[in-house]
Amino acid sequence: MVHEREHLIRRAVQRVIRALADEQHTVGAGGLFELAYPLVAADVPDASAEEIRAAFASAWDIAPVNRALYEQVLAVCDRHWPGENETIDQILHRASRGGDVEAMYLLALVKSAH
Repeated sequence: MVHEREHLIRRAVQRVIRALADEQHTVGAGGLFELAYPLVAADVPDASAEEIRAAFASAWDIAPVNRALYEQVLAVCDRHWPGENETIDQILHRASRGGDVEAMYLLALVKSAH
């Protein structure tokens, strides 16, 4: 039963992503997820926000252990109003230059990983 529920949620998320992604330009979590959440919840009314976020991560092949980091990066991007063609790296650099300590930390983390 749990597997079937996860499948229903994942299928609803994939359908919504296909329908909305072409018109959605916001990089961060405040964009596509907020638009899609009510539509997914309409398909699976008792789905929690956590279950839907997990399905989103799965749809984009984000491993569960990396999901928190991705969400943190996207939250920083959302705070700094990304431009339509701006990459995540460009947004983080701009945010860092503007004094965003979290953006500075994330950029340092990326540098130390390379």
